[in-house]
Amino acid sequence: MTMKPEEKLKEEGYIRYRGAVDASVYEYFNCDHSWKAKWYLKEGHYCCRGCKERCETREPDGFQLFLDLG
Repeated sequence: MTMKPEEKLKEEGYIRYRGAVDASVYEYFNCDHSWKAKWYLKEGHYCCRGCKERCETREPDGFQLFLDLG
């Protein structure tokens, strides 16, 4: 049985990125499918698995920062 790309990322330690992604990120990747985006994050590495392009970046610009209020 073949593993889905999202399952493989989770197995590798990635978590689903649920923060806001600025339109500039999709402009940078010349993305026509931003509405399908599924971003995953691990140690500052962002991977999108929303379409066949499989965009990846280490550039945090355009990704909402989370504050640890604990």
